[in-house]
Amino acid sequence: MKNYIIKKNKKIYYSKIGKGNPIVLLHGISSSSKTWSKVANQLKKTNTLFLVDFRGHGNSDHFESYNWNDYTEDTVELIEKNIKEPVDLIGHSLGACIAAQTASLINNKINTLILEDPPFYHYDRYGKKLISDRFIGNLKLSKEYNSKKEIYDKLSSNSKLSKVKNLDLIAENLSNLDYKVLESTISGEALKSFSSNKIISKISNIDTLLLAGDPKKTGNVIIPEEIKYIENIMDKIKVVYFQNTGHNIHEEKYNDFMKEILIFLDETKKL
Repeated sequence: MKNYIIKKNKKIYYSKIGKGNPIVLLHGISSSSKTWSKVANQLKKTNTLFLVDFRGHGNSDHFESYNWNDYTEDTVELIEKNIKEPVDLIGHSLGACIAAQTASLINNKINTLILEDPPFYHYDRYGKKLISDRFIGNLKLSKEYNSKKEIYDKLSSNSKLSKVKNLDLIAENLSNLDYKVLESTISGEALKSFSSNKIISKISNIDTLLLAGDPKKTGNVIIPEEIKYIENIMDKIKVVYFQNTGHNIHEEKYNDFMKEILIFLDETKKL
């Protein structure tokens, strides 16, 4: 079922499927809720799922502002006004950061957190130049081309990308993306007022599963030293490392990913 949150006369899209305890799934930057399709097919058997397209992504409208606080406010509104009961929050990359910040604001509305390769300190550690290098290719494609086909053709003509899984979905997501999302991220404007340390200290009492890819494969999105720091603060965190795995754990190691989150969700329900 297609649903929308209305903000400033613009729509933020989410789909609602399944039946059972509510789970909200949040995607990464330049992606969309479709990244969760395979995961959702499993989870919807036992849960009601809310799959969100962040503003400027997927089926959602384009907005003037793409501050991380904006994504968080949108997610809080979804939970408080549309779901109206405590949820499990699953987020990948940007979505993991937004899940954590959401939990820090409405702690009593969050049952558990599942954070997949969250870039809590990535921008601070890498700086504008290296973040720009990481996103400049996608920025150029989303800014210069409007059609999925044009972007797909460009991606598939690149020998390094031609064999990438889900290239069709990547092209679709980039064709729907507001390029200002990436401009705001590269400049650092999007991360203003986002404090990982403050957020982590406020969610230390929430049962949390942190899934980390191999830093050599992820481009050091989150590194072991940062994870150790988080573990020292959070009382109820479980960390699972995925060796020889990139940033998109839920796609690259789907079976292992599902095994870990299903065990975690089952264990936390029994507490």
